[in-house]
Amino acid sequence: MLTIEDTLEGDVKIICPAGKLDTLTAKTFEAHLQSCVEDGNGPLLVDMSGVDYVTSFGLRSILIVAKKLAPFGRKFILFATNPSVMDVLRVSGFLKIVTVAENQDAAFDMAGLSQTASSDP
Repeated sequence: MLTIEDTLEGDVKIICPAGKLDTLTAKTFEAHLQSCVEDGNGPLLVDMSGVDYVTSFGLRSILIVAKKLAPFGRKFILFATNPSVMDVLRVSGFLKIVTVAENQDAAFDMAGLSQTASSDP
């Protein structure tokens, strides 16, 4: 099972999936990311702290979105991955494709965003 919530940090949308990214849930995750890609033109930040398992289907969803954003120079940053998910990303070579930050602050820095500035009205 996978749940997905979006939060706003200032004017930056953060996607927060929770659960497993597997055969049953990857399409839902991919469709959600695709809608976020189409709805905005800024960086796409994904808080992976709630994701405890990723299969090749989950990786495929991440790859598809990363490829969609790359030609437009939009950043796609995963952050707060747990050690087992990080191992999957590392072993599969995804660390060469997708930017992974340690935490939200680092993700904002990598995206060239300021959390303080984005929170100001």
